[in-house]
Amino acid sequence: MDFSQFANHFIALLVITNPLSALPAILRISRNQTLAEKRHIGLVAACAVFVILLMTTWVGSPLLLILGIKLPAFQVAGGVIIFMMALSMLTAEESPIKHTPEEHEETRAGDSGAIVPLAIPIIAGPGAISTIIVSVSQYPGIYNMILISISATLVALVMGLILYFASHLEKMLGQSRIKIINRLGGLILAAIAVQTLASGLIGLFPLLGSQLPLGIIGSSFLGCGQ
Repeated sequence: MDFSQFANHFIALLVITNPLSALPAILRISRNQTLAEKRHIGLVAACAVFVILLMTTWVGSPLLLILGIKLPAFQVAGGVIIFMMALSMLTAEESPIKHTPEEHEETRAGDSGAIVPLAIPIIAGPGAISTIIVSVSQYPGIYNMILISISATLVALVMGLILYFASHLEKMLGQSRIKIINRLGGLILAAIAVQTLASGLIGLFPLLGSQLPLGIIGSSFLGCGQ
């Protein structure tokens, strides 16, 4: 994995975790709490995201082998999930993949919400997990896994900063700017999803690579084309 591939992976992971989507979530979860308590929830959520992404980096691919799931099949599934998330961002709707009514009820029942549903599945959801597993499978080796771990760490740090200063960011950006940035992120995410899905389909059906223009895709944000 060279620098450009590392940068692409980091950007893809950051877009998929969608930091701005966590802003309204943490404000809603901690609406009746003090500023110190809100910041504590943000830090706990960021630590949980770090642990989840790091565990996925080192355990995700071996788990696929144990389950007998091939990488192309996982790419197709991950591409569909990411595309659904992108559509929800483009339409300014909350994706049901990331947050369900049952999790809202669980939060209201007394859970602080820092780990569930804020860390998972709102931030470190299926899209982020799929991205990491695909990248690890595409770029094997301890060195690349360390780079992917560094990328996960940077994403967790960005999340920590955003969640820590969530109240200030909401006042500074406003809901309109947050929605605009979300839609731009959704457009990028949709392109990532299409490339991931195309790579998975070509892996499952090699003849597609020789018959369709998609076969000339050499690489993508998620390491497609190998």
